[in-house]
Amino acid sequence: MRIAVVGGGITGLAAALFALERGADVTLYEARDDVGGVLQTVRDDGLLMERGPDAFVRLKPASIELCDRLGVDLVPTAKLERAKANAAIVRDGRLHPLPDGLHLLAPTRMLPFATSGIVSWPGKLRMGMDLLIPTRSGASDDDDESLADFVRRRLGQEALERIAQPLVAGIYSGDPEKLSLRATMPRLLDLERKHRSLILGMRRTAKARASGARYSLFVTPESGMRTLVDAVVEALLDGGVRIETGAPVDSLEALDADRTILALPAPTSAKLLDGELATELTAIRTTSSATVNFVWPADVIPADLGYGFVVPAIEDRFVMACTIASHKYEGRAPEGQAVARGYVGGALGPDVRSLTDSELIEGARRDLSDLMGIDAQPMRSVLTRWTGSQPQFEMGHLARIARIRELETADPDLAIAGNWLTGVGVADCVNAARAAVERVLPEPV
Repeated sequence: MRIAVVGGGITGLAAALFALERGADVTLYEARDDVGGVLQTVRDDGLLMERGPDAFVRLKPASIELCDRLGVDLVPTAKLERAKANAAIVRDGRLHPLPDGLHLLAPTRMLPFATSGIVSWPGKLRMGMDLLIPTRSGASDDDDESLADFVRRRLGQEALERIAQPLVAGIYSGDPEKLSLRATMPRLLDLERKHRSLILGMRRTAKARASGARYSLFVTPESGMRTLVDAVVEALLDGGVRIETGAPVDSLEALDADRTILALPAPTSAKLLDGELATELTAIRTTSSATVNFVWPADVIPADLGYGFVVPAIEDRFVMACTIASHKYEGRAPEGQAVARGYVGGALGPDVRSLTDSELIEGARRDLSDLMGIDAQPMRSVLTRWTGSQPQFEMGHLARIARIRELETADPDLAIAGNWLTGVGVADCVNAARAAVERVLPEPV
């Protein structure tokens, strides 16, 4: 059975691996000169800088299980003093640590939240009304609601602007006014339905979490995210998989294969298809972003900044977030140096496609220096652009995916996968890859 996998990001690589394990004869095609997609790591002179994602989430184990199978060593987030470990949110140009007990936008501990400067007292009182507000009447399981409308209804406008929007931007780089609640944060909807109040629901589930084992929420490959890519490639080559780079696919008919897996961004897959399926895939919008890694002398970045911070769009800043990688993970910088990474763009940030490299680097440097109180110039910067890489899970997304799945059944020799299906994380991509292989290869061959 000859399987063609089109796309060499982590979805395509994982699909090729799963197809190989089922006994297929696999060829992988990647348009660019290298595989790996957004999992790209810079290693140089003792520095380790991630150009794209920097970690896996423990709550979604598929990527961690893949690392375990391939012998990729993982490390948790570095242990900092509790007072220093929290991320922060910017308000009025100042960094305010996330209060202890703030989970999924709702406070589970009142005193730390009451003393926090992230939300004003009127905003805090409005958030507290969540304890009294009933669930949305007349809503069915098929009803969609924007993330913004949900947060406004339960917690108020200030909670949306100061907490929900910046935290969600760090995951989806999207506009909460357009994002679907059911497609992005369905647990919030579940909490409302089961507990009526988000605050009550989070407090009850927080007690359950506290009674079990406590682990770091994030883990990362010890030698960088690219390590996973390298491990998969090694396994593929050892198994006889042909990896064709610099090989764009213009037509599915040109592929010498019995069955095909498209592991591409939705708009790119649409160009290889036609009819309603292409129309539905084209309708999935994407945003563009950029990351800028900066290397500074370690002593100019205050130790109490913790792992990083997010920036609400209402602050009208150039960056939307910052990760202090050398605080977050061990072994990211040599002695005397520190790495901080700024994120630019997304649905509510500047259009990174219209900015020059120097404008992106200088804009990010200016914001990070100002917000972290750094006077020194960075020793080095590494800019990476990600054009159209972030799918937007907008209103009606789940219904659209259901239609795509239904249309996909018309061709049993084709499967479509990608981070636009059910989630943007690496684990979501691995799960999508497995499902695609199971579709075209229901049984081992």
